[in-house]
Amino acid sequence: MKLHGLRQAIALSLSAGMVLAVPAVVPQFVPQAVLSQAEAAKVGVAWDFKKDLDGWKYGGKWAYKGKPEIEHSSEFGGTVRLGVDFSQVADSSWSEVKLEYGAAAAKPLNLAGTNVIAYDFYFQPKNMTGGQFKTKVYAKDASDVEVMNAAPDIDLSKAKDVGKGWKVVHVAVQVPEVQAPLSYLVVSVVGSNTDYKGDLFVGHLRVSHEAVADGYVDVTTRVQPQAKLNASALPLPSVAPLVDKDATQRTAQTYAMLKGIAATQNVVYGHQNEMNRKVSTLPGRSDTYDIVQDYAGIVGVDGLALTGDELELTDAERAAGETYASKLARLVLPAVQDGAVLTMSCHMPNFAEVAERPKLNGAYDYTGYSPNHTGGNVVSRILPGGDLHDVYTGYLDLVADFLGRMQAADVPVIFRPFHENNGSWFWWGAAYCTPSEYKNLFRSTVEYLRDEKGLHKLLYAYSPNGPIKDAADYAARYPGDAFIDITGFDLYHRDPQKDDMWMKGFDATMDVVDQFADAHGKLAAVTEAGILVGNTGGALAKTGNQRTDWFNEALKTIAPHKMAYFLTWANFNEDNFDQPYLVTAKRGHEMVNKFIDFYNAPSSIFAKQMPELASITTNIVPAMSTYGYLTAPGATARVLAPTTITARVAGEEKTAQFVLKKKDGTMFATIPATRKGDALIGEITADALAAAGQTVGTIALELDGETADSVMVFYNMPAPAADPARVDDFESYYGDGGLLKAAYSTNCGAGCTVEPLLTDAHQGGETGLDFHYTIGKGGYAGIIKNLDGVDWSAYDAVQFWVTPDGKGQKLICQLNANGEDFEVDLTDVAKTTAPQLVTLPFSSFKGKNGGTFDKSAVQHFAIYCNTIGDATVDSHLYFDDIRAAKK
Repeated sequence: MKLHGLRQAIALSLSAGMVLAVPAVVPQFVPQAVLSQAEAAKVGVAWDFKKDLDGWKYGGKWAYKGKPEIEHSSEFGGTVRLGVDFSQVADSSWSEVKLEYGAAAAKPLNLAGTNVIAYDFYFQPKNMTGGQFKTKVYAKDASDVEVMNAAPDIDLSKAKDVGKGWKVVHVAVQVPEVQAPLSYLVVSVVGSNTDYKGDLFVGHLRVSHEAVADGYVDVTTRVQPQAKLNASALPLPSVAPLVDKDATQRTAQTYAMLKGIAATQNVVYGHQNEMNRKVSTLPGRSDTYDIVQDYAGIVGVDGLALTGDELELTDAERAAGETYASKLARLVLPAVQDGAVLTMSCHMPNFAEVAERPKLNGAYDYTGYSPNHTGGNVVSRILPGGDLHDVYTGYLDLVADFLGRMQAADVPVIFRPFHENNGSWFWWGAAYCTPSEYKNLFRSTVEYLRDEKGLHKLLYAYSPNGPIKDAADYAARYPGDAFIDITGFDLYHRDPQKDDMWMKGFDATMDVVDQFADAHGKLAAVTEAGILVGNTGGALAKTGNQRTDWFNEALKTIAPHKMAYFLTWANFNEDNFDQPYLVTAKRGHEMVNKFIDFYNAPSSIFAKQMPELASITTNIVPAMSTYGYLTAPGATARVLAPTTITARVAGEEKTAQFVLKKKDGTMFATIPATRKGDALIGEITADALAAAGQTVGTIALELDGETADSVMVFYNMPAPAADPARVDDFESYYGDGGLLKAAYSTNCGAGCTVEPLLTDAHQGGETGLDFHYTIGKGGYAGIIKNLDGVDWSAYDAVQFWVTPDGKGQKLICQLNANGEDFEVDLTDVAKTTAPQLVTLPFSSFKGKNGGTFDKSAVQHFAIYCNTIGDATVDSHLYFDDIRAAKK
């Protein structure tokens, strides 16, 4: 998920981390050069950099443009100087410069017993206007096993002056206690949405042991052997209605098996990055397997692994010709062989940004994490015929390489692109594309992978973000039955409290998706769920979790529904994980015993419990033998002159026509559709336009007398004059509430709702906005308007009229620039009831990541209301004339 946009899609950039104060007792440090292995283990190691780099060197970079300068310096008594320029990547939340202890490759470094890596970080505040720094500590032992991976923020607020404008902050990172000699050790400086340009210095680097409370618990619950499900005991469907009529038998068997499980009280447990990311340093690929000697029944991977974000290649692997795709395929196969089903999501890069990068060996560079960069009007531009379409299909070719390897190994994959599409945190979100653009992107992606790349082992999943209000809410961007096999949703439990009502809202959303799946003949699933603690976009807390039996609670809530599985997100490191883990064979995270209880529960299904597919017989039928969808005009297009209507069609329809209607449903024209290959074409004539008059209306494609697709358009209604300062005056919807809702996306907590409505309560013109919200304990609800990177350089504030409701709930005004949310708290305003003009200087907006607001590229405007107190609040706030202004 990734509420407000980031969350776990890239693990390290989202870690809450740990920056510790200087220890009260500083251990004795001896320069590494004079220590024996045994001595190093006892007292720790320090590098003072008085004469040289003490064995450290430049270790590479990630998402950093150019090459940083790394050299020894006599400044501050001996340091490593890093000459850096993060200004070229200031929009990136993760730009990494690595310091590597090169001597460890020749002679493994013995740090046994140590658990803290610390250094002094020197910087010039004048060299940056915003953003922050993180540090990353990463290490492998001599067996090439990852033993350290931590990435906390560097807390610049704790820095002290050291003269001439320089400041220093002590950075200390707690890591798992080192057990074996290290062959690879890296300490990185990471720029996060910062434009810092100039020198940084790292000094007094040391590794030590500190006695700290680790928060772990002893494993006291015993894993009980679980029986394999008997396929013959499941209510298996006799037919599998699939998107791909040429799907393989094993794909159909997988679908039928999951459908049969969904009809019982059993629920398959899934875990993202199960085989390519883990917290524990114990041998093996999976935190799940460490605990219960079994893999998750659904194993998730992401396209980020194919570009190096969530997977690494060693020099030896590269030399052997291994690629990210081949390595990922190799890693997941053991779980699949034990019975697990593979699912793939894609946190795709912003392809507008990809197009601007230099090519690498003639190919587009898809590296880095930018799905949360929402500018560039990406969706419309990557559709067939768009100027970025080849950039997009180049990425799909990378995905198809991996999926093709799975197909060759006879492994079906649940493919889940463009998830959480009704939110505003990804460039494919509702704030950044019309419903028809989103649907057509999903549709064309299916057709490319299925029809052009010849991939026939895929099941296609649709997964908007929850909570879901009703079937209409769920269907708002649904691509259609011809393109979806699995109807799912994502929903996270934000800051769980012992007596909150989240499970009730979770249950209500499953009711909606259950009913939708039944009505459309689809398989249903909880495609993502889990806990989010804090405001950093993280996951489970290391200690102090309020609902330590959450997995069993979720299982009991899901089991009565027809949900085949639920998937929790990934375990990246101890600062960002969604599932308990072990630190030794007998100790682990505070929820580990409850997780074993969850495994032991009869209704939870893991890999070894999955039924044998070979015994399942089912017949494949096409989800729809004939289908079609409109490609032009798109939703909310303005039809002002004679226009060509185009559509794609598949199958053998007997009749096809386009039907044009007015707002009141009156049909004013039917247009014959002429087929040319896979296309249908018709013409809106001048006479038809004259018959329409000036109205909001629809264009529908009818195949064999049934509506196959429909879009809402403006007939003879020119767009209002452009005004870059205007967010919304609510006059351009012509009294049509549907148009208003199409212009805003919503984001709500479990059990909460918000509905943007037109209202007579206004301060100018004829209409205003009714922000109708319902929120409960720990809840929130918001609406988001896409501004598409508008330039507000000529302004210094945002302004609007508001009539508060006096309920005193937490009212937030939010702007987004460069992928970062900036907010102002207006709770004091919400305590009043009188209409008032509110003017908020840009300087009053605080960035969630500590960045500086870029008024030259504003991506969205949002209003949120968060619950204060325990009571449910159902109320209305009224807004009008929202715009950029000068103070």
